[in-house]
Order: sequence, then C-alpha cells, then structure tokens
Amino acid sequence: MKMKENAVGRNRNDVALENNFMFTTVMKNKKACIRLLEAIFGDEHHIADIRYARHPEAEKSILSDPMRRGVRLDVYFDDGKTVYDIELQRTSITDLAERARLYSSSMDIAMLDKGEGFGSMRTSYVIFLCTFDPFAKDEKVYRFSTMCEDVQGLPLGDRRYIMFLNSRGSKGVSNPDMDELFRYLNGGVGAIGMETRSGLVAVLDKYVQKYNRDDDWRKEYMKLEFLLKDKYDEGEAMGISIGEANATNRMAKSLKEQGFPIEAIAKAANLSVEEVNNIK
Repeated sequence: MKMKENAVGRNRNDVALENNFMFTTVMKNKKACIRLLEAIFGDEHHIADIRYARHPEAEKSILSDPMRRGVRLDVYFDDGKTVYDIELQRTSITDLAERARLYSSSMDIAMLDKGEGFGSMRTSYVIFLCTFDPFAKDEKVYRFSTMCEDVQGLPLGDRRYIMFLNSRGSKGVSNPDMDELFRYLNGGVGAIGMETRSGLVAVLDKYVQKYNRDDDWRKEYMKLEFLLKDKYDEGEAMGISIGEANATNRMAKSLKEQGFPIEAIAKAANLSVEEVNNIK
C-alpha cells in the first residue's frame, strides 16, 4: 500500500468520516465497529466479536440505477445475538422514518432467507448517525420501539429497535466517547488529526488518516466520482427525454438521498457544494 507524504488534515482534498464512502470503508474494520457500538450502548453491551452479514443486496454496486428505489444497507453485521445496521445520514429528508422501516424489514428478510424460522429471529437495531436533528427536539439520541397504544407500558416484544443519533444535539444522556464522536463528525475535514481523549475517536481517526494516505483507496474514491458522473449524465438525459423540467436538480436530489458524497454530486452536476446542500 502506497502512502502519501502530505500532512493529513491540512489537505483540502482529504475525505472526512462524514463522507458516506469513507464511513462505510472505516466501518469495515471490526475494531472500529465494536468501539462504536460500545459507545452507543454504553454498559448495556460488551461485544467480543462481530460478523459482517451477507445481505441480498450486498453484492450489488453502490451505483445502482439512481432512478429506481433499491435497498442497500451501509453497515450490516451481527454479534451472534443481535443484528445491526448503521446508516450515516448527512441530509435532512422527510421520509427518514419510512427508510428505517424498510431497512428493518430488509434485515428480517435476510434472516429468513437463511432458513431460520420466525421464533429464531434475533433482536435488530437500525441506527441512523445523523449530522442534523431529525426531530428538531435537540436530543442527542432518539430511541424507538413498538409499544401498545391502549395499555401503557405494554411492549409488543418484537425486539425491533430504531435509533437516531443527532450529532447536533445538546440534550439527553450520552457519554464522553459519543460527545467526542459528534465533535469529530461536525468538524468535517478540519477535525482529522484532532486531539482527543476518546478511544473511539482515536480509532476512527486512525483509519480516516490511513485511507486518506492510501493511493489505492483514493483511486477507488475517484473511480466512484467518475462512475457517478456517468450515471448522473444517463439519468439527466432520461429526465430531459421525458420532458421533466430542472433535470439537474432532480438527479442531484435523487443521488443525495441515496447517500452519495456531496462533493462527487457537485462535480458530476457542475454545481457548487453549497448548491447541492441547498437542494431539498
């Protein structure tokens, strides 16, 4: 592996953890995943090991048809008892709850595909790591489970949980690792190499620096940008051919909602990063 000589964190072309491509790459390392889960759940979880699950969509390209709705779980794995899906969400969208429902259902189907009966279905967590407040309540963490509406305190017991972590929140209980993770995410490229007492952030930053210095990884990232442009041009042409107005914004919005890097979308669409961020 070839290593770059430039100082990481001072190069404007560096890729931060908040970038979806970087995040999914870092999360392929067991140590990073385990440290993140233990920070999220605190003393509730001690995880000795995890196994990356094979999902029906896992082998499909990240560049699936941007005009079609597909299911691609960012980081899907289990610890032998529980299955997890961690999704990095950088843009505020109106259908986040519906996405959580789809991802959770997709995880259940994946378990059944393995021949397991309903009784053997494991506890599942869909965890959205958001760089915005999804519910505008300023909470650091939002936890959801299925409860009875008629009998107070009666859970359904389906062992399906949805969590939203809000890196911009200031209320609620957290821990030093989570607070430092939020600071690291919010800092973007400028946070790479920052001083921290958090073991979690130290591990994540180590991998971020490693991949930024890895020529092979950088080539894959650039390849993604070129392939994305091809798909973008294809979709834009399709939008124009069916008489759709403002095809550029429409395609940028579609790609943005699917979690493609903002910088890559901006280059492909010939827009500024600010213009892409402002697309609703």
